[in-house]
Amino acid sequence: MPTGEYRHDHFGKAVIRTQIAIALSLLLLLPAANFFYPTAYNLKAGIHGVSAILAVIVGTYLTHRAIPLIKGMQVRFESLRLWVMTATVLNLAGAVSGNWIYMRYRGQEGPRDWILAHVPSFHNVLMEFKEFASLFPFPLMVAACFALFYYGKSMQYRRDIARFLGITLLISWSFLMLGFVAGLVLAKLRFV
Repeated sequence: MPTGEYRHDHFGKAVIRTQIAIALSLLLLLPAANFFYPTAYNLKAGIHGVSAILAVIVGTYLTHRAIPLIKGMQVRFESLRLWVMTATVLNLAGAVSGNWIYMRYRGQEGPRDWILAHVPSFHNVLMEFKEFASLFPFPLMVAACFALFYYGKSMQYRRDIARFLGITLLISWSFLMLGFVAGLVLAKLRFV
């Protein structure tokens, strides 16, 4: 039986897009529930949760664009630039809103006090790690944006720059995931 390139028909594409829409909606419901949590900080927590999960989603999508760059394959430049700019804005929103809710975390009788009293190693190791790991994706995305705008379409003929861009996107996603998972663990331990 001959094997050829598999292509999705219109029905297959519709099914895939529907699955993605349902998965994204359900995923966004998790942080959106923070808006209704009975605390005075529900707005801060909700904004941080939604911006962080959107940053993870876009960052994860960009990893699929990074691999062709590393391999030296042609990519749609305009689309890539738009996605990287979106990821940069979302990472900035996640960092800013994270610092906004961080004041509550360190505030009087905040989650930090409870965690230090009950499981100090979580704060001393996990939170200290999260604070720094979560801040790395934004400058990495800024560097990727700069490379995309500075080199323009000539980047596609400069394999070294394309590879740098792909590796930068992958490293950024790695730090993004580390910070996101650490944040989930801390939120599960003690919500603000």
